Amino acid sequence: MKTFSHSILATLCCYSTLASAQQEAIKEIVVTAARSAQTVDETLASVTVIDRQDIERSQATTVAEVIQKTPGVSITNAGGLGKSTGVYLRGTAAKDLLVLIDGIRVGSATLGQVAFEELNLSQVERIEIVRGPRSSLYGSDAAGGVIQIFTRKGAKKFTPSLSVSAGSDQTRSANLNVRGGNETLWYSLGASAVSTDGFDAKIGDDDDKDGYKNQGAHFRVGTYLEGGHQVETFFSMTDSDNEYDGWTNQADALSKVLGVRGLVSLTDNWALNVTAGRSWDKTKNSSNGVFSSAFNTQRDSISLQNDIHLGSNLLVAGVDLQRDKVESSNDYAEDSRLNKAIFAQYMLMAGSSDVEFSLRADDNEQFGTHTTGGVAWGIPLNDRIRFAASYATAFKAPSFNDLYYPYGGNPDLVPEESDTFELSLKGEYAQVNWQAALYQTRFDNMIAWTPDAGGNWTPSNVNEARIRGLELEAGYQLNDWLFSGNVALLDPEVSSGINKGNRLQRRASQILNLNVDRQLGAFSFGATLHAENRRYTSNANTDHLGGFGTVDLRAAYQLTPEWLVKAKVANLLDKGYQTVKGYNQPGTEFLLTLAYQPR
Repeated sequence: MKTFSHSILATLCCYSTLASAQQEAIKEIVVTAARSAQTVDETLASVTVIDRQDIERSQATTVAEVIQKTPGVSITNAGGLGKSTGVYLRGTAAKDLLVLIDGIRVGSATLGQVAFEELNLSQVERIEIVRGPRSSLYGSDAAGGVIQIFTRKGAKKFTPSLSVSAGSDQTRSANLNVRGGNETLWYSLGASAVSTDGFDAKIGDDDDKDGYKNQGAHFRVGTYLEGGHQVETFFSMTDSDNEYDGWTNQADALSKVLGVRGLVSLTDNWALNVTAGRSWDKTKNSSNGVFSSAFNTQRDSISLQNDIHLGSNLLVAGVDLQRDKVESSNDYAEDSRLNKAIFAQYMLMAGSSDVEFSLRADDNEQFGTHTTGGVAWGIPLNDRIRFAASYATAFKAPSFNDLYYPYGGNPDLVPEESDTFELSLKGEYAQVNWQAALYQTRFDNMIAWTPDAGGNWTPSNVNEARIRGLELEAGYQLNDWLFSGNVALLDPEVSSGINKGNRLQRRASQILNLNVDRQLGAFSFGATLHAENRRYTSNANTDHLGGFGTVDLRAAYQLTPEWLVKAKVANLLDKGYQTVKGYNQPGTEFLLTLAYQPR
């Protein structure tokens, strides 16, 4: 696939890597959008890349905080660090977002979504965010997009790093990472710990602080073999203890991912990728120390993928196998399911155009066969502007809770279905890199939990919805100043039933992010503005949460070539707001960090 040398860098939407020369940044490789390696300017999808340098510059403490600055992303959080967190991408629900860690699908099979509060930012090397459906490559869960998290990778020499932080609400953290390697072997090992006393998260309940703590560890080891072959294995885990208000008020959660990946170069033009792994999501809930419930889910997956170069074109084809298992203190009618899938994508050059065709068939033993597809076309309009258009279908399978939860599941549910059109422009003008995207998504058979005649909440395929959106983003470098920003305008509408014409609940319709950073010798500083308008608490639109805007400040000073001190003030103006009804968000917070980071 050819390179469009003046396209916008996918990294501009957030903490921009504009400090690197454009010639270097243009060569940056992404793998999530097409399940194969592309430079950021080759991909026809809307992609955001956040690397370790961006994470360090942001001084973020959670994965959700990092990705919140991505165009079209809105976060829900039930009371601060460690509390239940959901990500709404382009107006789609949190359950419509597929999350991968090093290529392994993660999340709760009972809830059907990922607990973002349990993702450990200290383990992250890089995040790729694909905005828009990818079911034709990944199957269920990818109706809204895909977030792939890559854990820390090795280095060519022994490189230790560590950091310690302290801040508001008795928040403390420590991270240690060791990387190394040589021409044939590389490794990365790390451990972390975070704790906070928290604050009174829930309004009108127990007047107490709701604390949180976790411990994490990870390793990733790989080797290069003769003939161009590669093998790596990886493991990551987070073990947490959470306090909150409610009928149950304590939760112990354990998340783990274990995997192995191999790359076999069969010929100069044919590579076979093999990935196998298991993810665990375990939660035990208690009330004042007395056991209440437990939900343990396990996902086993195997993927065989062929990348075959046919001249200047590329065929990607393979099979995916996934088995979900559930163990719980509640009795589910079914506790496992197997999903088998075949997929293919053909990327070709047609004159000055790039064209992509993708098709996938999923066969699930609970809801049968489902086929999705996509087509995308991109063409340069001139030497500075590129146009792309795409259409894709997607689906979301019902979760175990939707189907079999003992207190209200519905085994007759069918998968949600959707289709999306998108038009986009990317370009550069007067050293300003910019991108604009216009899209529309329609959902059928949306699953909603509603009360029946007896007042019991049960799920059913009742809703249809239509989401329209416009995203604008730009980035600019002026000497040592970096400027970037984005705005998203959304119209997420219920299009059937008694709430027809209302906005979908928990979705903001206007989202703004502005970032500025400055390097001044050994000193650097920056600021971020994040703003959203109001969101409704139900599809009936009878109650809403007010809009808000927060300002964060950050600064860092390089004490020596290895030692760095950093400071951050979040929510500088002490804005009071909620993203989930009845749950406070933190006021002004302070964080001081001392880091050892050899170059």
